[in-house]
Amino acid sequence: TDRSTLSEKVEDFQIRLKVICARQLTGSNIKPVVKVKAGKNQAKITRIRKGSAPIWNELLMFNFNESLKELYDYVFEFALNNSRKLRSDALIGSFKLDVGTIYDQPGHAFVRKWLLLTDPDDASNSPKGYLKITVCVLGAGDQPPVTGKDDDNDDVEGNLLTPAGASLRAATFTLRVYGAEDLPQMDSGSLKSMKQRIGLGEEGDITKTLVDPFLSFIFAGKKRKTQIIKETNQPEWNEELNLPLKFPSMCDSIKLTIKDWDRIGSDDPIGTVIIPLSRISSTGEEANGAGTSLLHAVDEDDFENLGGFPPTFGPSFVNFYGSPREFSKLGDSLDDLNIGKGIGCAYRGRAMVELVTTMDEEGAEPAPPSQPINDDQIALVKKYMRRRRYRLVVGFESANMIRKPLERIEFEVSIGNYGNKFDTEVGAASSTTEPGNPVFDGVNYHYMAWTSKKPILMVTSQWEDISFRLYAMNLILRTCERMEGQINHLNELVKVEADEIEIASEIVSILDMLILETSKKLPDPRGRTASNQLDRRIHRQRLQTFVAICEEAKDLRQNCTDAQEAISAINDFLERLKLVSYEPQNSLPDVVVWMISDNKRIAYARIPAYEILYSPEKPEFCGRYCAKPCTITLKYPTANAKSKKHYKVPAQLRIIAWLGRAADQDSFEFHSRGQISVYADTFETEMKILVKGWIADGYTDITGEIPLPKSAFSCPPGWVWDGDWKINSELALLYDTSQGHMHVLEDAFEYQYRFPGGTWEPEKITNGKHEEIPNLSSLRIPDGWEWENEWTVDSNRACDEDGWEYSAPDDDTAGEVAWSTIEKTYSTSRRRRLIRNRVCIDQKVSKKAEKTEELIGEGWEYATTMGSQFHIMPKMLDLVRRRRWVRKMITSEASGPAAIFNLDTSIVVRIHFYVNVLSRYIPTPKIYIVYKDVSKLHLRAYIYQGRDLLPMDQDSFSDPVVMVSFLNQTHRTEVQQHTLNPVWDQTLMIDIQFYGDLEHLQRNCPDVLCEVFDKDDLGSLEFMGRTSGKPLLQFDPEEDETPRLQWLNIRKANQAGGNILAAFELILVTVPIVGKHKYPIVFVKTPSFHCTKSDKREMPIPPPLKPDIHVPMVPCGIRPVLQRTAIEFLVWGVRDMQSFQLLSVDSPSVLIQIGEVEIRTKIIKSLKKNPNFAEPIYYLEANLPVDDLYFPPIVIRVKDNRKFGRRPTVGQHIITNSISYRIKPPPEESQSDEGYGSDVTLSGDESEEEEEKEEKSFRIREDEIDWWSKFYASIGESGMAGNYVESGLDLIKVYTNELEKQENFKHFGDFIQTFRLFRGKGVLEDEEPDFAGQFKGTFRIYTLPEDKREPNPPKFFQNVPPTDVVEVKVRIYVIRAFELAPQDSNGLADPYLKIKVGKKRIVDRDNYIPNSLSPTFGRMFELELKLPMEKDLHVEVFDWDLIGTDDKIGETVIDLENRYLSKFKAWCALPETYCISGPCPWRDQMRPKEWLEHKCRQEKWDEPVWNSNTCVMVGGNTYKLDDYEKDKKACEHWGDADERLALYILRTFPHVSEHVETRPLFYDALPNIEQGRLQLWVDMFPKEYGDPGLPYNIEPRKPSKYFLRMIVWNCSEIPMMDVSMLGDKMSDIYFKGWISGLEHKRQKTDVHYRSLDGTGNFNWRFVFPFDYLPQERMVHVSKKEHLWSLDKTVTKFPPVLNIQVWDNDLFGPNEYISEIILPITNMPKCCKFQRFCTLENVPDMQGNCKMEMLNLFDQNTPLKGWWPLYKVVDGVREQAGKLEMSVEIVSEEEEVEKPAGQGRDEPNMNPKLEKPNRPATSFAWFSSPFKSLRYIIWRKYKWIILGVLGVLVLAAFIVLFIYSFPHWFSSKGCMPFI
Repeated sequence: TDRSTLSEKVEDFQIRLKVICARQLTGSNIKPVVKVKAGKNQAKITRIRKGSAPIWNELLMFNFNESLKELYDYVFEFALNNSRKLRSDALIGSFKLDVGTIYDQPGHAFVRKWLLLTDPDDASNSPKGYLKITVCVLGAGDQPPVTGKDDDNDDVEGNLLTPAGASLRAATFTLRVYGAEDLPQMDSGSLKSMKQRIGLGEEGDITKTLVDPFLSFIFAGKKRKTQIIKETNQPEWNEELNLPLKFPSMCDSIKLTIKDWDRIGSDDPIGTVIIPLSRISSTGEEANGAGTSLLHAVDEDDFENLGGFPPTFGPSFVNFYGSPREFSKLGDSLDDLNIGKGIGCAYRGRAMVELVTTMDEEGAEPAPPSQPINDDQIALVKKYMRRRRYRLVVGFESANMIRKPLERIEFEVSIGNYGNKFDTEVGAASSTTEPGNPVFDGVNYHYMAWTSKKPILMVTSQWEDISFRLYAMNLILRTCERMEGQINHLNELVKVEADEIEIASEIVSILDMLILETSKKLPDPRGRTASNQLDRRIHRQRLQTFVAICEEAKDLRQNCTDAQEAISAINDFLERLKLVSYEPQNSLPDVVVWMISDNKRIAYARIPAYEILYSPEKPEFCGRYCAKPCTITLKYPTANAKSKKHYKVPAQLRIIAWLGRAADQDSFEFHSRGQISVYADTFETEMKILVKGWIADGYTDITGEIPLPKSAFSCPPGWVWDGDWKINSELALLYDTSQGHMHVLEDAFEYQYRFPGGTWEPEKITNGKHEEIPNLSSLRIPDGWEWENEWTVDSNRACDEDGWEYSAPDDDTAGEVAWSTIEKTYSTSRRRRLIRNRVCIDQKVSKKAEKTEELIGEGWEYATTMGSQFHIMPKMLDLVRRRRWVRKMITSEASGPAAIFNLDTSIVVRIHFYVNVLSRYIPTPKIYIVYKDVSKLHLRAYIYQGRDLLPMDQDSFSDPVVMVSFLNQTHRTEVQQHTLNPVWDQTLMIDIQFYGDLEHLQRNCPDVLCEVFDKDDLGSLEFMGRTSGKPLLQFDPEEDETPRLQWLNIRKANQAGGNILAAFELILVTVPIVGKHKYPIVFVKTPSFHCTKSDKREMPIPPPLKPDIHVPMVPCGIRPVLQRTAIEFLVWGVRDMQSFQLLSVDSPSVLIQIGEVEIRTKIIKSLKKNPNFAEPIYYLEANLPVDDLYFPPIVIRVKDNRKFGRRPTVGQHIITNSISYRIKPPPEESQSDEGYGSDVTLSGDESEEEEEKEEKSFRIREDEIDWWSKFYASIGESGMAGNYVESGLDLIKVYTNELEKQENFKHFGDFIQTFRLFRGKGVLEDEEPDFAGQFKGTFRIYTLPEDKREPNPPKFFQNVPPTDVVEVKVRIYVIRAFELAPQDSNGLADPYLKIKVGKKRIVDRDNYIPNSLSPTFGRMFELELKLPMEKDLHVEVFDWDLIGTDDKIGETVIDLENRYLSKFKAWCALPETYCISGPCPWRDQMRPKEWLEHKCRQEKWDEPVWNSNTCVMVGGNTYKLDDYEKDKKACEHWGDADERLALYILRTFPHVSEHVETRPLFYDALPNIEQGRLQLWVDMFPKEYGDPGLPYNIEPRKPSKYFLRMIVWNCSEIPMMDVSMLGDKMSDIYFKGWISGLEHKRQKTDVHYRSLDGTGNFNWRFVFPFDYLPQERMVHVSKKEHLWSLDKTVTKFPPVLNIQVWDNDLFGPNEYISEIILPITNMPKCCKFQRFCTLENVPDMQGNCKMEMLNLFDQNTPLKGWWPLYKVVDGVREQAGKLEMSVEIVSEEEEVEKPAGQGRDEPNMNPKLEKPNRPATSFAWFSSPFKSLRYIIWRKYKWIILGVLGVLVLAAFIVLFIYSFPHWFSSKGCMPFI
């Protein structure tokens, strides 16, 4: 979307975000939470979940009060964090998305999209998971998208915001900022000026140093900025700003802002520019019509393969726009323009930048945020800064519709900084017109009195040559413009149902033009000096688009046979051409035209330079307004989107502009018959000496500072002097506005005063310039003129009948006296305007008199000093005076118009050296185009009527008057009192003296502007809107075409303001004389010819005058043709009438107006007892237009009949489109207004052949189905409907919106319609008037025979039911709500229902549903009501609060009366079949057979004739039961055959079928923005038909109790997590298990200690109780969110079994090992053998699995076997063990019958679990030290221990031996010797 087209109106928006779930999040044992940052300062978070696949289903809402243009750039950041970690390390992944990307999607929404999460700081760019969301942007009147049912098995890759197969890559935006220029002053220069004066500062222009700029670069919330360069307005940064990002990005805007650094306070923005990424990149799909998006390619190779390119820009200048350049110390209300709010009104500078996108290599170091640009790159960029001289010439033809009588108005033209008269850095240029005072046009506006001499401004500037870019842009835009015009004509042909041959011919013409245009050669950027890479890529893209469109257009022309298909294709071609027409590197600044008054900028207009650019190569390369007259409307500069300045027109200009290179200046031509002249000027100054009087002071410039004697001037080349120096006659434009006119209206003002209570006495008389004069006779006229009439009072203005307007002493507001038309007792002054016409009797005498006056006139202006304001009348304190001397130069015959460019060098050549210093201040010569003759034009504006105008008064009406402006003239219509649908029937005739080129006028005639005003009681005019229309040119006397009235749309800024029916024609009366011959006119439609002196256009016959007021009417032939017409009114009643003037409306009546006819109803005696009219039918005959286009609106006014004869209008409604009420005359045979008696259509087959089929009754159990089964089966959720679909029972219709909005029912307005009544006016400009009530009724309009003697056709409204009060019993069935707006701090709500009808209330507060945004109510409410007093049924949803008042979420309102009166019988809907039992038995008051008989009586048919109970004749048609039931299964719930047949017959008539409607909820604080949706239906039972049947039971289903039993038997191959102190790898294994949503009820096994081989034995049973609803396949979890929560929150989760393996540690946290996640309803089958258990047995990331998937609820026996365990490493699953377990689901009854305890606790049965046979080494060392010695030390080191013991024993033996051997030996050795 082009952001320049976005609305700047501040509105309410709501961004609705649903965070659904996440998948494949990195990390284990995580607790993810989503934090969403929106816009500037809004942030919300979800609740914390657990696991790597969390489910939230949470709705977050963000409310904004912003303009759409500002909202577009807001960024949404999704950050998914792990709440277990510290904040600095909590981020798992993030994603950024701007609001503009969301808004550009169909429906302004992304529905069920996956976001690819990445970590910005991760150089590997690996995905961190996926987040599923639905996000939409809702404005007033927008509907949220239909999200449908979420599918757990959807394809993540196929539904990413990036396409399948694409992954985010790290990329870097490198913005090379070289420098800037032309920056304005931003700081005060008082201190530096003082330093200069005392000699401390440097000499020179200090304004260049009063800015300290730096540039800010923002993308996707990230920001980089350059260094600050102080005290220069031409900084050279030469700096690279590197901004990392993930590519492709969902953000689309690069924001560049130049700011001024301030030491104190915040930095001041200088200007802002936004570069859309989609405009500087491409995927290569544009040629085929695909949009430009960065989501389809990732790296550079992908771009090249697709023919696209990544974001690229420059090197090129970008222009900054904002507030005016002039510095103000006090600040400016327009400063917001500098930050991109609103449209900048002035050039603020430019910067040379270059953007390069690089894809980062994995592992590469990121670039620094900022670094200097290398010298080689700086040298390369120099060639892009080469300048060429450009010439800008703007000729002013007229300046009219000047809103205020400003003084000394001048117009300035600038391009960039060149031409700015207040800028001191550029040389002087002829960029401003001569100051002058505007002339009052006698009605409402002022205009500049440029007659035969019209100013031309010329500005010379220097810019880089980018003409090749703009040439291609102009070529494409011209093609688009031609296509749009032809497509509009084609659409008109289709709308009026023209002949197919004519439509086909127009299609072929468009295709031929398109083929021709797309075959043209585009300018090639290669070889151009300023061409860069983006130029070449855009050129290639455009060529591809041209070739593709050309080929497709040729194929379409040859093969297409369907007109609609061709029109669709042509519109697609146009969109593709517009897509490639954009030029992102348009560095040529816009041309800005300013209106200046007293050196203050008042209003401006920006003209894109390419629109007026000249091309020497081909004419189609030129801009569309190059050297062509165009009308531009100035506007006030404002940054306030609600300002009234947006619709006020300060002035309107008609200009001719030409912009081209100086090398092409010889080709400059305005193609005008005027002569270009130049006036050199100097001012003769004199000073007043007290004694001597006036003393000559020489000749100077206008400032009096630079001496400019007459001898200093000389003619430039190509110019010659035309006459001698003379006193300036243009001074009269400031004080005398009659110069150059043949007819002049002189005016004067008569003033009177009085003291309070006194009489009026004369005060003074002034001339038109408010200068006091002695008397009226003192106003003399020049020679050659004579008075045409006497002085008369001007009453054609805001005054009383005598022409007086009044003021009081306190009416002086801001220096201007406020005059009113009403005389008050406190009025002390009054005035009236006197007018008198004078006419030139002899043109020669007039010219001679003017010439004499120029020669002898003094022409002095007086002032106190040279710097003060000058005036023409001398005063006592005047000390200086001056007069202007001018000398005319004309072009030589050989030079032509291009000679004006020789005026670049000053014509002042002989002057002393002082001028060289101040040469830039030398005044530039004034250039004019002079038309010697005048043409007389005659404009006729036929203003017939208006419709649906804006109410501007508090009584809901307006007093409209139309101002018609054309060129310098304005006329107005009569005021139509007290109406919004005025009929003026008036012709405005305007005589115009036209000085200019008639060929220009004929080829580019300006529009006639019509403005509608409301005249209030004080006589002031309040703006209501404006429109414009093209006049029919009557220049050729041989042609006589009649203008045709057409409806013109009125706009008041962005607000629709109704329509006016008008037509215009412009007639050429006389042709100017050139020499002896008249002006040669070349007509566009006929050959050129020369008029002779006798040629004179015959004026059309004057239009007839209205009687009494003598105002010209719209003549016959133009006014609509009338015919005799009948109008029937069914005026039923009024409803909900609001109080008026503090009194209730009690006795209303209705006044209905159509054109000039009206009817008045009788008065309702008591609105409270019965608001219906006793006599509702009225009939009227009138003459109304034949053509529907001119048919007047129908105005409905409700009046309250009060005491003393007062009948105020308390409400009104206007029907502008009455075509829907126009019918053909009713036939002779009368029929009821319902008219469906003879149009019986059979839904069954009427064939007499019958197929005999044996009926087989389908029997189902009563507890298997209920009403909810029927509901879910009807919406396609078969999984929640049980066996209902197989039962063959009927379904119901579930509408996605309100019942009355269905196409068949048409708001139930077949009998009566509801019209909303309004009164007063809106407080804001875009606000509708106050609601006043409702009117119930309808109309029928048909033609009557023109001959009144012929009989009239029968009337339409017959057999109308009575208007009495009806008593009904109403049952409201509220099913459920969804997507409710959160009301509590936890992001949820506690909704409950409230029913309100009149004064009756039902508050269901006790049955609130806690913590839910999608509650299922299942409630039925019953009321007894009286219609029509209690017709509006309010169903409200409130949020329950413990403390304080309950918050209203929203409400929906149902009009019960319309449903009751409709022919569709919306009382009680008809089911498909007649059942007397089952979940949905017959509930109506009478049986079908009785209703059928009632229908026959109502339609005046014969009674039904039955032939057995299976065949009947009704209304002349025969119906058989077999025709309806031959394909149906018989059901035991069916009723009798005749009742079933009667029901089938009733269903053939218009009737509402059994249904559930979905109604949006709205809240007053956010009008027209849905706050959720509510599903319900309403039954009504009139008491006159008896009692109804029993109501349906729709109570919500309740979940059942189930138990999941899981036995962990064994595990194997578990990874070792620990190492013992002896070096053994081992794990202490235990298992955790839980069901998703029941994490707080997790269970775990005992620990298998010291598993040395990864095996474990447990024999441990988990028993998980949970509440489960089989129809929904969801687990219902009820728990309190917090300890302080009052209610339990019911959250629904898919049944998922989570099993994790952990390693138990004594010291420190336990370690996670692996896991398996098994969806209970879709889990893989187990493997019987351990060796076959692999990861292939469970679904992978894409859902592939080799095992069979089964639903555990369907298994009758436990499922036992092996499942693989896995863990995620770097996003990849790795097997980490195997688990043998058994799992089963048992119901609550089975749990009681077969109990089982947890673990191995009692009752340990079903089955009984023995203690696991674990190895002896499985124990805890700290609790069994002896086992530790036996199984840890002894088992591994027993031989060492034994060896050590053996060695010790041996050592002990040896020691003992050695110790005892000597003793033993001595004892034994001595024995023989004893």
